[in-house]
Amino acid sequence: MKKFFNIWLMAALACGLSLGVTSCKDDNNDNGTSEEAQQAQASKALKFYEVVSHLADLSEMDDATYASQTFEPIIGEESQNDPLTRIVATNTMEAAAARFADIIGKSEGSGFSASTSSYTYSDPDIGTLTYTKSTDGSSWATVDVDIKQVPHLTKIVYCTPEQMGENGKFEGTAYYRFGDVIKRSYVSKNLTEVTEYWICVRPAFGPEGKGDSHWISVGMLPEDNMFHHSGSNGTEYYVPTKVCTDTENMQNFAEMLYAMFNPEDWWETLTTPGTTKPKIFNDFTVDSLHLHNKYFWKNVYEGWKEKGIAELAFNMNSLEDLKTAVNTEGLNLLYSGYSWLTTFSWYCELYNICYTNGTGKEANFHKVKTEAIKKNMKDPPCSGTPPDWPLPFRSSRRGAAST
Repeated sequence: MKKFFNIWLMAALACGLSLGVTSCKDDNNDNGTSEEAQQAQASKALKFYEVVSHLADLSEMDDATYASQTFEPIIGEESQNDPLTRIVATNTMEAAAARFADIIGKSEGSGFSASTSSYTYSDPDIGTLTYTKSTDGSSWATVDVDIKQVPHLTKIVYCTPEQMGENGKFEGTAYYRFGDVIKRSYVSKNLTEVTEYWICVRPAFGPEGKGDSHWISVGMLPEDNMFHHSGSNGTEYYVPTKVCTDTENMQNFAEMLYAMFNPEDWWETLTTPGTTKPKIFNDFTVDSLHLHNKYFWKNVYEGWKEKGIAELAFNMNSLEDLKTAVNTEGLNLLYSGYSWLTTFSWYCELYNICYTNGTGKEANFHKVKTEAIKKNMKDPPCSGTPPDWPLPFRSSRRGAAST
């Protein structure tokens, strides 16, 4: 079983995010050179993190020394023929292209689509990823990887379960299903006892050809993902940091909640003859709806209600309150951001992605809007009390049990 890794996501309203932009020159004005160097290093670390966190476990990444660190790959499953190759199962060419585009921060309409035959991403601070659409039927596409900090990953292969050969033999009952919840307790770096609840948003399920289960956790951001600075005026500044893109898990989480709370509408949209069918759960297919139909979602809802998941995992009064919040406000998630100290400015820029329900092909939370948000470091810091909805989100991937 693979180990957990964390890509930290956060809701737009957490920690008092503000749209205001301010600047200030009266604090720490005598450290311009070192602060500029700190900003430059933070910017390089952010670029590296946003790409490589999709490929490798960066839980031990140090912003100051990452260039000399090495990280182990976590993407896909190790090929039985080559330990440096990772196999990623996707049901369609579009899903394969979207997976790669998400790694490099591209999207449909921004220079990358399923029709792309070849594409090279190269950055001197990261490395090179070369995408090639396959023509021999052995896979959808391959990616040649050259990142010195990830020496044990040289190739990614996107293919169907049928093309996976020995790697496609995961069969039987799902190891985890949509909506499964696990409890995790641990002691943080400051010796505080922490309890988290992780929700499965992509099952490890043989009939769908999925060997990895993906997870979302809802709770306060941990200390590792808060930038802290003690200002010369005695004020403590806190802003979210190392918030990374993971749109696949975001979409899966949004649709999972919509399906739980509106199973009849979700089912009708996807099964009515003549209706434009939206993509579901990123790389799952409409043809596999019988594996997680409206009756399945009703069972998940009843399971959450019985176990008090809304109260335990979301800090909500009831599952009905959570349903109301989701159906009226949608999901607002912070998917990219960083912070650093500068002489001239006390704000950082973060990016919000909002999932709401639409009509037709935009139903089931596939209507997506993104916007930039400014966070003023002089705002009050986060408190120990979870904010009102929406809440912080974290995502993780975990390998399926061996069979």
